[in-house]
Amino acid sequence: MYRRTLKKILLGWFILLVVVAFFGKVTTAASNAGRTAADFLLIGVGARAAAMGGAYTAVTNGASAAYWNPAGLTEVVAGEAILGHYAWYQDINLEHGTIAYRVSDRTTIAASISYLGYGQIDGRDINGQSTGDIAPYDWAGSFSVGFKATPEIDVGVSGKFINQKLDDIGSSTVALDLGVKYLHERFTVAAVIANVGPDMKFAGISERIPSSSRIGISFSPFNDLLLTSIEFEKRFYGGSVIRHGFEMIFSNQYFIRAGYSFYPGDKIRAFGGGPSVGLGVRFEKAELDYAFTPKDDYSSESLHRFSFIFRFGE
Repeated sequence: MYRRTLKKILLGWFILLVVVAFFGKVTTAASNAGRTAADFLLIGVGARAAAMGGAYTAVTNGASAAYWNPAGLTEVVAGEAILGHYAWYQDINLEHGTIAYRVSDRTTIAASISYLGYGQIDGRDINGQSTGDIAPYDWAGSFSVGFKATPEIDVGVSGKFINQKLDDIGSSTVALDLGVKYLHERFTVAAVIANVGPDMKFAGISERIPSSSRIGISFSPFNDLLLTSIEFEKRFYGGSVIRHGFEMIFSNQYFIRAGYSFYPGDKIRAFGGGPSVGLGVRFEKAELDYAFTPKDDYSSESLHRFSFIFRFGE
């Protein structure tokens, strides 16, 4: 019985891999010209997710689900908080924080904030004269709800406020994420529609936000000693992304992770594209994770991400 179930899972995973690989190339060939505002929304949160190549839509099961798939919030036992730091290139840094709390047997809520700082930039006027340093930034705040519809099906929604600021030019908008997860004993299937909302307007010019859809599957074939996942993302106004990730667990405390994210024909827009690796260690109430992306396709620099998870109220 176990072998038969494992064969079905592996067959389903292989079919999905073939389908998303083929479909990804077809859709990307149709259009790679999509450009959007608030692209910082595409930078994933959490070092665990980054180490697994961002193949996290069907994996996420804690406070970080507020970003990846709000349906995953239902797996928070009592309360959980995650803090993340992402050192990108030059002086650009992404800071992120989420706190999630289980309010009933079926409902979990979460509040999140992400801040992308670009450091100090030398401002210039129309004549090229220095106007002093400016500090542009992007940020987004969200409120999320995860709800267990049935023992196997979770759903979730996130509402976001998004703001971008460059000196005296700025814009704001709102957006919505919708997610669903189907949980089986050995595998999970999940789907998300992310960043759906009105355009941002800069000095009277409208810019779309980076809306997308994602579908993924994760499974644990060997009694939770190994977790693997694969997913496909289609950008509404751009290309596609194929992601694949692994996580090996030792003594239910130590983690080794690896992943790969592939942007077919669209490397110039790839946040964190290419291979990634990472480590993690879990304590009774906390978890510390690290991810490393060598020679990121977007910046040609190696990237480092850290995140800290704290669980409370258990």
